[in-house]
Amino acid sequence: MNKQAKDPAQQHYIAAVHDLWQPDSATDPDTANRVRQLMSEWLHSTTPDTAWVRTLKAEKSSGFSLYTDSDHGFIQMNHYHAGFRTNTPHDHGPYWVVYGVYEGEVEILVYIHNAASNTVRLDRIDRLKGGDAVAYLPGEIHSTRVPTPEPALVLRFLSTDLSQVPRQRFTPEQIVA
Repeated sequence: MNKQAKDPAQQHYIAAVHDLWQPDSATDPDTANRVRQLMSEWLHSTTPDTAWVRTLKAEKSSGFSLYTDSDHGFIQMNHYHAGFRTNTPHDHGPYWVVYGVYEGEVEILVYIHNAASNTVRLDRIDRLKGGDAVAYLPGEIHSTRVPTPEPALVLRFLSTDLSQVPRQRFTPEQIVA
């Protein structure tokens, strides 16, 4: 479902992404970085009275598709992450994702995979606050957490619909020091 937009900043963002999209964009790191830049610009130009911001705060939705591109298959998701929320490590298979934060704070933990033991080890933590956006490339294993009691409004741009994509997911038991 598209909760599309009467928001000019969002319309500009989606049009810019649509215009740069090429046949291999869903797996292309350069496209991921360009979308990251566009998302950051959009986040900085969005005001608290924008419809999707008001809806997300009111519904406290774990996520909804704000826009699905029928030509190229990319999806712009919006999420309300409650305070201290966390998820388990995963990747997006051969596709990339861009995370952005409109409001609040999110930490994205990035892991290194040990194929021999099928475990992951923490490599770094990316800290995002309002206006920040970061791209995770194909195969990068990551998890998100909200490190504060305050919620975070998070954007997640999927370069393709992941519902049919083989992905790696890891349990807490597979995380090693």
